Amino acid sequence: MASRKILSKLAYWYVAFTKSTLRLKVIELVPRFAEQSVYALWHGDQILPLCLNSGRQIVAMCSMSKDGEIQAGVLKDFGFIAVRGSSSKHAERALIETIRYARKGHFVAFTVDGPKGPIYKVKTGLLLVSQKLGIRLIPISAVAKNSVIFNKAWDKFKLPLPFSKTVVVYGYPIKITKEDNLEEKALIVEKELNKISEFTNKYCWSKDVKEYLSHHPKPKFIIKYKNNSEEYDKKSEEIKQKYPNAEITVTKKINFSMRKEQFDVAVGFNWFENFFLGSEFKVSEC
Repeated sequence: MASRKILSKLAYWYVAFTKSTLRLKVIELVPRFAEQSVYALWHGDQILPLCLNSGRQIVAMCSMSKDGEIQAGVLKDFGFIAVRGSSSKHAERALIETIRYARKGHFVAFTVDGPKGPIYKVKTGLLLVSQKLGIRLIPISAVAKNSVIFNKAWDKFKLPLPFSKTVVVYGYPIKITKEDNLEEKALIVEKELNKISEFTNKYCWSKDVKEYLSHHPKPKFIIKYKNNSEEYDKKSEEIKQKYPNAEITVTKKINFSMRKEQFDVAVGFNWFENFFLGSEFKVSEC
């Protein structure tokens, strides 16, 4: 018992330190805190999505195992509400407790292929909270470019390393009504999670602007014009036709507030201006 508490504290301090050093890029396809949500994530990717949403009293389920006890301690230190239970032990009790918290307005987070797999397969039981209470479900994927991957673990657990570039995607919400078939909805959740996970794990780190943009769920462009704004309005339309989900800003000059926007592509900017913006790519044409 004492050793597990020590391990829990060590894990918390490591994750807290790592979190403070990350160079984070956030992609929200919808505002994640606009309304109550159930967050769905893969078991092996759980560290980043959980620690990046700390202090919000989000309810998360942990297994009854020794590892689950360590995880519960870490979650509590990060300001989560840990509910103990799994699909194999105390599942019904844990689900009832989670629903009770959700009815009070708490957000909920589930590793939808846990606690023992199979990997990347969504379990229908964990969708019940969203279905019973009519709360939207948001798929999440968060990956650090530099991570230790435990390939022998069933979930290919990823341990993010300090000072790493990190991307987190909050996907489009999925509604699960009382009339929906949970097995069919599980496949939809699975598809969406795999889609954003493919981007965060692979294409997000591509140096090819076209490959990066073709897989980006919602790329952000900033276009600078000098005199003729109509020419750049036309360019905006061309980009929108090519990337329908793109978010485009057209401006004549840059300012400090733009640095927080985390643009993906800067069009018409010189090297220094692009460095100031911190965008992934500087291009003259897209």
